[in-house]
Amino acid sequence: MALPALAMREISKKASTKVRINKDVTTVLLASGLGIGMFFAVRALVRKFKRNNRERHALQPGNPANYAIRLKMAFENDNAFGWGTDEEVVFNTIEQIPNTAMMRKVERAYKDLYGNNLSADLASELSTEEFAIAQEIINSKT
Repeated sequence: MALPALAMREISKKASTKVRINKDVTTVLLASGLGIGMFFAVRALVRKFKRNNRERHALQPGNPANYAIRLKMAFENDNAFGWGTDEEVVFNTIEQIPNTAMMRKVERAYKDLYGNNLSADLASELSTEEFAIAQEIINSKT
């Protein structure tokens, strides 16, 4: 019975002690939080600006954003059953990309528009054989 009383007394002593934070520590913590918040706010604005710029030029034929949007639309194909990727459109779009430099621009535009890596989305949307075919088409570009 004496043990719980001692434990209660120690708990009450520790509960009554106050933690004091120095004024300088508070200032540093607030400044750090503000700096981190500003970083993420500016990053979000830059990403939004890039996405809007890509979308504005996407209607021009031959623009990398045009190819990126066509690939994304093929991934989100709403066929008769409402599911599945339109592999034919994916292959045709990749074949229409003229060279490797343009393919890199398409990958960058896809990343700016959707925040995902095009190669990763190709791998997840296509079967292993279809992904190998897509990679062959991409690698055959000069």
